[in-house]
Amino acid sequence: MSRTRPVIRLRARITLLVSLILGLALLVTGVLVDWKMEQQAREAFGEKVVLLSRIVAESDIAREGLLGKRSPDEVQAFAERIRLESATDYVVVMGMDGLRLSHPTPTQIGARFAGGDDADVYRGRSYLSVAQGTLGVSLRAFTPVRDGERQVGAVAVGMLMSGVDRAVVSVQKRILFGGAVGFAAGILGAMYLAGRIKGILMGMEPQEISTVLQQRNAMLHSVREGVLGVNRDLVVTIVNEEALRLFARAGSHGELVGRNVEEVLPSSRLRGVVETGQAEYDQEGDILGLPILTNRVPVLVEGRIAGALATFRDKTEVNRLAEQLTGVRFYADALRAQTHEFMNKLHVILGLVKLEEYERLETYITGVAGRLDDEVGFVVQRIKDPVVAGFLLARFASAREQNILMRLDEDASLPPCPDGAASHDLVTVLGNLLENAVEAIGDRTHREIQVSLRPEEDDVHLSVADTGPGLPEDVLARAFTLGFSTKGENRGFGLWQAARTVEARGGRLEARNREEGGALFTASLRLFPGEEA
Repeated sequence: MSRTRPVIRLRARITLLVSLILGLALLVTGVLVDWKMEQQAREAFGEKVVLLSRIVAESDIAREGLLGKRSPDEVQAFAERIRLESATDYVVVMGMDGLRLSHPTPTQIGARFAGGDDADVYRGRSYLSVAQGTLGVSLRAFTPVRDGERQVGAVAVGMLMSGVDRAVVSVQKRILFGGAVGFAAGILGAMYLAGRIKGILMGMEPQEISTVLQQRNAMLHSVREGVLGVNRDLVVTIVNEEALRLFARAGSHGELVGRNVEEVLPSSRLRGVVETGQAEYDQEGDILGLPILTNRVPVLVEGRIAGALATFRDKTEVNRLAEQLTGVRFYADALRAQTHEFMNKLHVILGLVKLEEYERLETYITGVAGRLDDEVGFVVQRIKDPVVAGFLLARFASAREQNILMRLDEDASLPPCPDGAASHDLVTVLGNLLENAVEAIGDRTHREIQVSLRPEEDDVHLSVADTGPGLPEDVLARAFTLGFSTKGENRGFGLWQAARTVEARGGRLEARNREEGGALFTASLRLFPGEEA
């Protein structure tokens, strides 16, 4: 039996790798910087003592003291002031015989300069040297003192090497401290980077990402909608099998991934989605002439647009499904309304039975039956198609529940439809128009809907008039547009579906406002092809 080896998680691997690389980089950098800083520190101290020695050598006090024009005390005071202000260890002014005129230790004044490295300064040379003096090993600069062209003495300014070493060690400590802080910051940064990467990967390990990718790929290719995705440059990056099928059905074959979407699908309008970030839903389009219904949405990564995605279906299939669902919904609404109405009547009958009001019960049942017989007889006498007649009776009952008077025109008539599809299409159109009329009436005082059906040769002319507020001109112009509605989002399908059904039957659905108020919808459908009037 195989054993599962422990695996270092992605976050730990990233942190460890970055820490190792950072540690190595800081170590190499620290060594180089330390060497360079030490070199620069020694050079800086050397430049400092050289500069000070030149300043003292060019001063009037040093020169005049060597010429005997100033007292040794003045030279000593001047040298001490320079030493203290410059933080050096000694400033020595000496004659051509090497005897000191100044020294930090007053007892050394008048004694010969120690170290044995001062011979060249008496020959007029300026230089830097390291030698053992009375105070210890020091870095010192020698500069000759001249009176015109004649050398009258020399100046030596020095710093003890112990002090130089302490300064270098201080620099090294700062470098070490900076390196430690940098390494600690690097580890924290590595941990943050690893956390960010894990966040971008949604907390998943590489193996989990592989599994999810395969699952999503299977989902992508199993859906019944075509899916096409592009990046910000509008290059196609993903296409599923259903999209390929629809493209092949439209006559487009070949590889789509890697091509510009405007070359593959000129009507995609994905450029606008990428540029504006605005999604578009339930839009009509085509794939090389094949009508489709499509949704277009931007793809956002951390709030920024990274591309766009289009999903689409064959419009013919959508229309067929919408017609089926619309018909089922209307039938269900009609049955629900009838059920509710008869339940109310049964409650009344039950109440009268319990009260033993048998005479009133007989009168009530007779009245209900009479009204029902009158309404049913009126509709059945004129509408010979049982599906349409039953549907209208159910809608009338539903309207009564909403306190709306829905009437069938006295001159209305309809022969039996030639097949179930014709009945279904007529119910689809009537149902959408009646539902729209009920919603338009709202809570108005005058609540009436007039329905008319009239056959003429191969066609059936129908109209639905309501007493609502009517439609503004801009709404009339867009009433049959897919997704357009004045009632909020996810609406605007009913009138669009009714118009498509009428057009499929060779007719046209129109809307206008009535002079007496309200809206009037009229349509003609060819339901009896090949029959004579």
